[in-house]
Amino acid sequence: MNQVRQSFNRAASSYDAVGTLQHQVAASLTALIKTKLSANFDGRLLDAGCGTGYCLAQLVPIYPAAEFIAVDFAERMLDQLPVDLQALGINANLEILPVCTGKIDAYLSSLAWQWCDPALAAKEATRILKPQGDLFVSTLLSGTFQELAHGLQACGLNPDQHLLRCASSAQIQSALAAADIEILSLASTQITTWHENFKALRHSIRGVGANHLPNHTTPVLTRQTLTQLVEAYEGLRTSRGLPLSYEVLTIHARKR
Repeated sequence: MNQVRQSFNRAASSYDAVGTLQHQVAASLTALIKTKLSANFDGRLLDAGCGTGYCLAQLVPIYPAAEFIAVDFAERMLDQLPVDLQALGINANLEILPVCTGKIDAYLSSLAWQWCDPALAAKEATRILKPQGDLFVSTLLSGTFQELAHGLQACGLNPDQHLLRCASSAQIQSALAAADIEILSLASTQITTWHENFKALRHSIRGVGANHLPNHTTPVLTRQTLTQLVEAYEGLRTSRGLPLSYEVLTIHARKR
């Protein structure tokens, strides 16, 4: 996990410039939150995996009486938080939060749970939430980067050694059920980004820190294999460019 943290730390200063997908998902999640939380919400809201604070920047002006907590395991992401955000920044792992039990009214996490064990993340979210506290999560599902997976397989490589392995919707739902969190709404969406060439496509992944995998070292592609991969990927080109797909799950749930 240290390699993942280092990767996100390196990406912190450029994260907003290349994080188009992240901003799109975060905007959708905060729009959902605005429809579910009362306009006079004055509780504690925790952003788990806050990144550079995009979600909080959308919510702080809407809920001036609320208390905001920004958590990220990459300390340099916290350094990028706007100085006027008025949020308490905490450098911590989402699976072990330094927050007292039952103190949070609303928990949000946008594109961070895919780096966690969903069972541990759900259990920890339940621990810190107050009874009837709301949980809003967007995370990546299995099927994300399917084009890259197919390209790697075409080159005789194991996608699991090169790509982030995401949980299925069923696994996420099971984790929430085991943590005694009731799902109120759930939606799965495929988002495809388009890229001029394979170099730009890889840069979009690296630019947001997603080029290192938890728990093991990603094998380095040889020049010959990379050439084969590019050639395989070019077969997917359309007038819009080269596709890269993300499967995104968005959940609104509540602690029982």
